[in-house]
Amino acid sequence: MKILIIEDDKELAYTLKDILEHNAFDVMICYTFEQAYQELNRAYDCYLIDNRLPDGCGLDLCKLIREITDDPIVFISSDTNESSILKSYEFDADDYIEKPFRIKVLLAKIQSVLKRAGKWNQTISLNDSILNLNQQTLTIEETTFSLSISEVAIVESLFSKHPNYVSRQDLAKAIYSKTNHETSLATVSTRVSELNSKLNGKYIESSRNKGYRWIL
Repeated sequence: MKILIIEDDKELAYTLKDILEHNAFDVMICYTFEQAYQELNRAYDCYLIDNRLPDGCGLDLCKLIREITDDPIVFISSDTNESSILKSYEFDADDYIEKPFRIKVLLAKIQSVLKRAGKWNQTISLNDSILNLNQQTLTIEETTFSLSISEVAIVESLFSKHPNYVSRQDLAKAIYSKTNHETSLATVSTRVSELNSKLNGKYIESSRNKGYRWIL
């Protein structure tokens, strides 16, 4: 689950990033309106926006985001002006949290907006295996494994193409879609090998020419 934080307070932004990553979110930070604008061509599951940015207004950014996606938008701002709060809802923001805020309340509100958007606890099942995309876990016959975001991308691809093979090139694309980072084919092979070891070497079959497939 990918979250974009738009916050000019670097200390707060890093604190939020650490907390969210500890709760199995994949997080990107932008400190300015312009940086956030450049990120709008990438897919995120939720946006956390400070209304007061050094080079623009969070409300204007909210309006731009709404032109391209219905994914949840939550304002986190010291701007407690009633007109700003009402304006955020006019622009279809999902929630508005005033600073200072309590971490548990923030996490609960993020979970709530993701649930309403149908994004919370998304699972993909294949035979006796269940991949939880949000919690980044894979459960196989009552044994649960914690996965990295890259491993989630790999398993999701293998599940979706089962029983066929998935090429290293396609796995690299899948990893990029989750992480926004380019991955070499050699790194893909390493990631799959590490994942297979984590799963006790039972569930991923490799082919030098075809790639990999799930065999459970």
